[in-house]
Amino acid sequence: MRFTFDPEYASIQTYPKPSAKGFNLQRQKVIWLTIIFGIFFTLAGYYPTLSVPPTKRSAVLAQAQEQKGEIISTSFSKPLILPHPGYLTTRFSSYHPGIDIATGLGMPIHPIIVGVVTETGFDIFGLGNYVYISHEKGFKSKYAHMGRVFVKTGDKVSSEIILGEVGLTGNTSGPHTHLEITLEGQFIDPQKLLPEIPRI
Repeated sequence: MRFTFDPEYASIQTYPKPSAKGFNLQRQKVIWLTIIFGIFFTLAGYYPTLSVPPTKRSAVLAQAQEQKGEIISTSFSKPLILPHPGYLTTRFSSYHPGIDIATGLGMPIHPIIVGVVTETGFDIFGLGNYVYISHEKGFKSKYAHMGRVFVKTGDKVSSEIILGEVGLTGNTSGPHTHLEITLEGQFIDPQKLLPEIPRI
């Protein structure tokens, strides 16, 4: 059997040439998607971090905290005092930048050391009535969930002065003082500076 070639039935399959415009559109989509996902994860609180072996990291952090505590403890001209007697109910953590000291309703609250009242008010986000005090060398302290407040902005206060009373304002399940201490805007664990507080 012989086969003959017939030009009338012959056809050449052609394909469209790659488009530079289409490639650029795809690249733009990838870039925009990357930006959108980056913004989403940033707002959600996910950040890229360098991984460090847990043991080494823990040791480094512990050493840094110890050195920081030693430096801070020698920064005050006088020893710090507790704002009032009571029991430690909540420790300092990244989710709770202070400590909670439970005591009786109406207990007088004193400043932990001499300072100047820089702000008083009501915090609508859960802390209720509060007093903010500036101390020497960039330290500040905040007392929250107060009932009545007896001081005003600009008052100079010492450990003998009563700032106010322990109350139930803000989000709280019982009478206590939420105490925060900062150094140049950085939160510090108050237990590293204060006398020992008994736990329930």
